[in-house]
Amino acid sequence: MSGNLAPVLIGLVVVGIGISFGGLHGYAINPARDFGPRLFTVAAGFKNNGLTDGSLVFWVPIAGPLMGGLIGAFVYDFGIGRFLRR
Repeated sequence: MSGNLAPVLIGLVVVGIGISFGGLHGYAINPARDFGPRLFTVAAGFKNNGLTDGSLVFWVPIAGPLMGGLIGAFVYDFGIGRFLRR
């Protein structure tokens, strides 16, 4: 497969995740894309918004990518990066 198709495939994966889970979970693959709409639903007066309904589900798309980034950096530095030539 050509290296020029990588951005297209990544974009299709993001769209696929959004189509699959977007309606139920607010497209929660990016903290900025998730928190803004939740904040708008609070301002608009919706009851089931994930912020003020007591469910505390808003922490998952905020903390998840941050923790995943830290874990990914740790795995690369100590699991993969040390075996590569510098």
